[in-house]
Amino acid sequence: IPTVAREVFDVTGAGDTVISVLSLGLACGLTHAESAWVANVAAGIAVGKLGTSTVSPQEIVAEVGHGLKDSDSKIKNLDVLAHIISQERSRGKQVVFTNGCFDLLHVGHVKYLQKARGLGDLLVVGLNSDASVKRLKGEHRPLIEESERAHILAALDCIDFVVIFDEDTPLAVIEALAPAVLVKGADYSVEEVVGRELVEAGGGRVELVQFVDGRSTSRIIDKILASY
Repeated sequence: IPTVAREVFDVTGAGDTVISVLSLGLACGLTHAESAWVANVAAGIAVGKLGTSTVSPQEIVAEVGHGLKDSDSKIKNLDVLAHIISQERSRGKQVVFTNGCFDLLHVGHVKYLQKARGLGDLLVVGLNSDASVKRLKGEHRPLIEESERAHILAALDCIDFVVIFDEDTPLAVIEALAPAVLVKGADYSVEEVVGRELVEAGGGRVELVQFVDGRSTSRIIDKILASY
């Protein structure tokens, strides 16, 4: 059974947690190995809390899902993601947030996202829904539907979570997640960044990241149209 390094706050109750979850797993029909693995995950959560604390099923599911790191496990609705981020923040993780349409993902996007990930411990990407993109970019966009765009983003190692939003701006997502770092492209000024006041009021900061020159979805579309 693999182990994961943890920042330990208090080992009180960790053994009881292992016994309880191990017994529950066996009673539910899991194998000995599967039950031991889930018990190990639960104990890891327990030692990250101060004092004698319970470990909820939601915390175990969130931890197991996050550890899988496949595309499906990275794409979350806002309610689930807010719970996960709250847990990560309680463990001292610094959450980074950025957003965009990411229609026709290109090298400029990838380098931007890699730089954003380097500014903290977890990178959450807010993705404009199809309806949102259509309002912002025009009737013929997006070229790639939201579920496919989400899975393409989730396949990148630098991204920890993807959440789709229907509004024109990610303000509601930022309010729910309260990131420590809010990232936008350097074509914005700090004052123009949506959610800046919320993040700064919570002690966070805004970072502007330079894009790769000459790389944009619009230019790719124009080049395709000119060629064919």
